Amino acid sequence: MTRIFRRDPDSSTLSHPRVFARVFCSPAEFAATVRFHEAVAEQALDQDIDLPEQGIRIAAVGGFLVVALDEHKMDPGRFRQATLTTATLVNPALDPAVARALRLGATLVGERFVVPHATGQRMTHPCGAIVEYLEHRPSRFDVADRFPLDA
Repeated sequence: MTRIFRRDPDSSTLSHPRVFARVFCSPAEFAATVRFHEAVAEQALDQDIDLPEQGIRIAAVGGFLVVALDEHKMDPGRFRQATLTTATLVNPALDPAVARALRLGATLVGERFVVPHATGQRMTHPCGAIVEYLEHRPSRFDVADRFPLDA
């Protein structure tokens, strides 16, 4: 069952995009990887997004986005696309962010997508980096408390 913990589920309150470096791990390594990044960043996770039907669990810790992918549950094309994405930008609003990036030379990768925690668009920057642009809005899946990492 989809569960989403976000300290702030609405990115429209951001004054500027929040940038995350993506760190990939297996589902079995998720808890240890999150704990390591909490210690390194000296911050507790502030997002824990669990999409078990899709084979994805994501935790935001400071500037890191820990992404656990279960390739046995994921479509192979989606798995490859996820692992090629190098960073995530959570924006106050998606449309202006995408328009700005296009004006500056970025190109679209695929179609805009909607997932339980966000609306997004992948883009290739002129340097070749594939970046996922998101806007977060409250969801019916949001919960008030952080999940146990070993759950």
